[in-house]
Formats: sequence, structure tokens, C-alpha cells
Amino acid sequence: MNKKKSISRIEELKLADDDDLARAKVLWHEWGKPVVVAVALGFAGIGGFNYWQHSQAQNSESASLLYEQVLNSEDADSARKELETLKNEYSSLIYSQLAAMLMAKLLIEEDRMDEAATELRWAVEQSGDTKITHIARLRLSAVMLSMGEHDETLGLIVETDKDVFQSRYQELLGDAYALRNQNGDMELAREAYQASLDAENDYFNRKEFVRAKLDNL
Repeated sequence: MNKKKSISRIEELKLADDDDLARAKVLWHEWGKPVVVAVALGFAGIGGFNYWQHSQAQNSESASLLYEQVLNSEDADSARKELETLKNEYSSLIYSQLAAMLMAKLLIEEDRMDEAATELRWAVEQSGDTKITHIARLRLSAVMLSMGEHDETLGLIVETDKDVFQSRYQELLGDAYALRNQNGDMELAREAYQASLDAENDYFNRKEFVRAKLDNL
């Protein structure tokens, strides 16, 4: 039963990342590099103009070109050289964290989950931007769940300031408790799923998924 849920979760994660990457590629070519930052991560409209200004201020042409190469890579190995350059030479720029998250997406597609987790951990630790840190942590939590690391997932989320991402964090908490299924976990899962549904913001548009999970407990 747990194996079936894990496979489903991996597919769900791939679909979410595919959607982000598709939007990123379109906006990159239509509007230019800075604009892609907000939309590629799925939080367009959350302080969008201020975020764009922040990205512009940090812009480096060399870093942006390297990021574009990672963005357009078809597999993880072909993106590795550019990513490592970004991480080694431009680690303070937002492009390096975004590139690490894109690399994680490619690694997930190739079922290289340990490596994907490593890239996402780096993005969480390196990012100085609160929203990017949240997105990277959410994706890392989903990857750890797919690997059966329920306790580590809970450690990533329970004490975290969930900010405007309350709904998604609570969904992942519910998943972790439901999959761990120790004493009292199912009730904690119900509470987390309900908290996800009750959250004011649902930037990931996942209420139908959460409601189905709650109904199936």
C-alpha cells in the first residue's frame, strides 16, 4: 500500500514541476529573464513587482546566461557544468538557487531522488529570499516523502514559519502523518488536511487533492 502511494506522489511531483518549467520557458522567451523568476516558482502575483525589482537589482548577465542553459537542458548531466559554475561563482545570486531547483526537477524525472534532495537542500540553505526558501523546502519535503523519509519530512515542516504557504505545508504534513501511520498519526493527518483546506491562501490550487486525501483516510 505504501509503495503505491509513493509512486503516485512521485508522479504528482513530476507533473507540478513540469507545469512550472513549461511556464518558465514561455515567459523566458516572451518577456525576458527577470520576469521568469516569480512565475517559474508558482507564486506569480505575490508581491510580483517588488520581487521583480529585487531580481533586477541582483542581475548578472553571466549568471543569467548560465541559468538559461540550465533551464533549457534536457537532462541532468547536460546541465551539471553550468549549475556548478553558478553555485561556485554566483551563489549569492537568485539564479543559482533557481538553477538548483531546476536541476532537482530533472533529477526527479530520472528517478535520482537522493541527488534531487541534495540540490534542494542547497537551495534551502543558500537562498536569502524567503519565498524561494519556502518553495525549495516544500519541494524537498515532497521528495523526502517519496523516499519514505517521513520523520525527516516532519522535521522540515513542523516548526517552520509557513507564511502564505500554509495550505501546501499542511497538506504535506498530512501526507507525512498518514504515510508514517504510527499511534495517533491518522488523527494528526486529518487535522493537517483540514488546516490545509481552511488556509486563507491556496496558491497551488490543490484543495480538491487535499479534500480527496482527507475523505480517503
